[in-house]
Amino acid sequence: MNIRKLPLLLASASLLAAVAASAGEPLTVGASRHEAEFAVNMLQSSYSKNWNGGDKGSVNWSVTFAGRHEKQMSAKFNWQNTLKLAYGQNHQQARGTDGSLTWLRADKNTDAIEFESLGRLTVASGWDPYVAVGFSSLFRDLSDAAGRDLNLNPKTFRESAGVSRQLVATEKRSLSMRLGLGLTQSSRRFFSEPAPSMTTQSETAYTTSAELVTEYKSALLGDRVAWESKLTIDRPLTWSGKSVFEDGFTSTAVMPDDIADYTTALDLDWENTLSANITKVISVKLFTRWVYDKYDNSVKPSVGDDNTLANEADVLNAIRKAGQFKQTMALGFGYKF
Repeated sequence: MNIRKLPLLLASASLLAAVAASAGEPLTVGASRHEAEFAVNMLQSSYSKNWNGGDKGSVNWSVTFAGRHEKQMSAKFNWQNTLKLAYGQNHQQARGTDGSLTWLRADKNTDAIEFESLGRLTVASGWDPYVAVGFSSLFRDLSDAAGRDLNLNPKTFRESAGVSRQLVATEKRSLSMRLGLGLTQSSRRFFSEPAPSMTTQSETAYTTSAELVTEYKSALLGDRVAWESKLTIDRPLTWSGKSVFEDGFTSTAVMPDDIADYTTALDLDWENTLSANITKVISVKLFTRWVYDKYDNSVKPSVGDDNTLANEADVLNAIRKAGQFKQTMALGFGYKF
């Protein structure tokens, strides 16, 4: 990421958050609100091997679930839980030299497990203390270059505490932000031997960081479109694997001289979701996510007795000097309850 563009990016994000904002007025004591959405998206095509034009069949599918529950436990304490699950695959045919069509191994197109529980204590100043715990993982980790997969990897747990403020809270829109300190524990397995061996090793990394989270929701176009936006700015303060990079090790590939500094560089994660219901069960959803994470701190370097880096491929894959962008647009079946 060009660091000179960072102020412009943050200014744009702030402007977008200011002109729009998590819908819902403050709850009364004992009251709660919840929503859940389950969606299935699918695209399928099939051709005979003598089809004019050489087209090939494919099957693309994804299943997503998003749920949120909020309850005003007392006059001073609000409790909110959110859960997001997603998984999908692409199945593609390949044409052989004799014209025959065979199905290739499926590729993953989306994968996410995200849970957060947030407790907020209301005070007169409007700057409400909060505590939060979260968990994230992948259903299948396919980052191995040899094509081997690991289920539920990595596993990341996060605890944070600080102050939050509800800036806007109306029936159709809301804007909130929170500022605090967090502790993250990431446990990641990796293959310690070349394929086809399935022998794995595990490393756990610990990160302390300062966090700023801004969340916004708004109903647009006469409630026909819903917009949700979340901007997370995370500044790692310490990381348990940094000393390994500073002390040095032996590796086949040449590592950046300042790789240790990558681990405590500023991280940004900006998500936006626009959704519209065509009918009660058919919906259109546009999702974008931009992530700047110079080094994935869930990947802790593992060094053997001979000072050789054991998980070199994973470390190289964890270096991402440029921002990462994801965009999905889907028309499918969904149901809110």
